Amino acid sequence: MNPWLWGGLAAGGYWGVPYTVWQWWGIGVVQRGLGSSRPELGLTFDDGPDPETTPRVLDALAGAGVRATFFVLGERAAASPGLIARIRDEGHELALHGWRHRHGWLRTPWEAYGDVLRGARTLEGLTGERPRFFRPPHGAYTWAQTAAMRRQGLIPVHWTVEAHDWHPAYGPDDVIRRVVEGVLPGKGQRIEGASPGDIVVMHDAGPGGRTTAEALPELLAELKRRGFHPKPVGELRGLRRGEWRDLPKRAWVATVDRLFDRLYHVEELNYAAHSVFRVARAPFPGPAVELADGRRLEPGTPAAELHLHSERMARAGEASSLTAFRFFKKSMADLARALQERPSLANVEVFWGVSLFQEILEPVGFQMVELPPARRRFLGAYMHFLHKLYGGTPLKRVWPKLVFIDRRTLLERYG
Repeated sequence: MNPWLWGGLAAGGYWGVPYTVWQWWGIGVVQRGLGSSRPELGLTFDDGPDPETTPRVLDALAGAGVRATFFVLGERAAASPGLIARIRDEGHELALHGWRHRHGWLRTPWEAYGDVLRGARTLEGLTGERPRFFRPPHGAYTWAQTAAMRRQGLIPVHWTVEAHDWHPAYGPDDVIRRVVEGVLPGKGQRIEGASPGDIVVMHDAGPGGRTTAEALPELLAELKRRGFHPKPVGELRGLRRGEWRDLPKRAWVATVDRLFDRLYHVEELNYAAHSVFRVARAPFPGPAVELADGRRLEPGTPAAELHLHSERMARAGEASSLTAFRFFKKSMADLARALQERPSLANVEVFWGVSLFQEILEPVGFQMVELPPARRRFLGAYMHFLHKLYGGTPLKRVWPKLVFIDRRTLLERYG
């Protein structure tokens, strides 16, 4: 066989497999906790400690009464033992980022292996405790690093929200909006903002450290306003490594959900930690219905279709069914707010959707209409499939109904 082909296969096995399985698919890697009635967020900082910026980050955390996880470099920790002592004394969690900040793909296998061991031993020597978590520079794993992690008993940790504080085009306000709302600066595009149980990655050293130090006071205040409770990774409830059974959901979210959102211009109403609604302009499908005050809703009335943030609802449901209902009920105010704030929804007269959970919708103001049999069966099968895909508890066999709430009722109850 051609030696170049052998070399390509070897490189793919050494770099490509870990990238795909651990970094991209998240198998065996901690990426988030579960939702709970007290929405949590794992707050992490990489690349430090830095004598210039790490103290400013620690001051901001202390001012907000927040603790976090610091993924530190052994080389920098050895040069600043006083900062390591301060991080630990102030109740933060120390984790390993390696000995030196260099991408794993640019290292020889023995260098990558030794880097993890040297970093872990240095941190243990400074604190008297072996670190629990490890995140490689750039989140890039290799087989050599994995072998060293296993030898040291380290748990790999990735992230679900990247602040991009290191990006030259990102200022403090951009970092805040990216984390809490998922807004990409200068593009008008949105990715997914922070959700309960997520792990946020920021930096306390280098260019990212300077931006983070400036952004952090307002970011922590905004997270608090939205109902989030930032904390160290090791204290997140329901913390677990990704498993092979998670792949179907991840693939669905990355492909079908993203494509659907683009095609139908779905907007996420991500106002708070509890927010679970997403909306897309779509006329009221009918049939014509009479409201309690005598007004009629006709097919074609300007409207918006409701979609749930399925993963966020599933995580809330893992905490308890009552938590999921509380998230849903609190989110009704998001709909009223969106009517008043978003130009795209200015003339909407009704929010409508299709739901299996009629028993929780009627008490919060929704009305119901039976669907035609063929559509009811198709949508019922599809919605049961989605409920199972996202890990929801088994449902009894119920048929979906068209549910809706008109503008006047919504604003009177939640405006």
